[in-house]
Amino acid sequence: MSRREALGCLLLLTVLATGRLVRQLVLLDPAGGWRDPGWLAAYLPEAAAPPVAAFAPALPAPDAAPLRIDPNTCPADSLCLLPGIGPALAERLLAARAAGVHFARARDLQAVRGIGPRTIERLAPYLVFVNRDSAGEDNKQTARSQAPADDPAGKCP
Repeated sequence: MSRREALGCLLLLTVLATGRLVRQLVLLDPAGGWRDPGWLAAYLPEAAAPPVAAFAPALPAPDAAPLRIDPNTCPADSLCLLPGIGPALAERLLAARAAGVHFARARDLQAVRGIGPRTIERLAPYLVFVNRDSAGEDNKQTARSQAPADDPAGKCP
């Protein structure tokens, strides 16, 4: 038997012996029967239950205004915060901006491949459009405020 084989056998015997020792000392009660599954709880300190908020995603308060992003000026990583916009779609939006496309209202986003009416409906609450009027001042209009008068819910961007 080579030295390497002898060390392998010794390691195997050590692992088996350690397993039997753990079984005797930890898993079996003094009478030789299996311990109750909850026996370790008596030795552990009472842990406070973690707050529910630790596991819940960070959502804005129901009465809080949603995050609003101007698709004409924000970077790709900010666009990725919008629902349904991933890195590829954000890059396409940036490419359209670089090509000279200006988004004046939510419907204008349909010029980008991959954005359709459903996506626009989902994005509308999160968009804000800054238009420059003739005086050169910023005039903020949200996508929801651009809904026609016959659409009181503001679902038509």
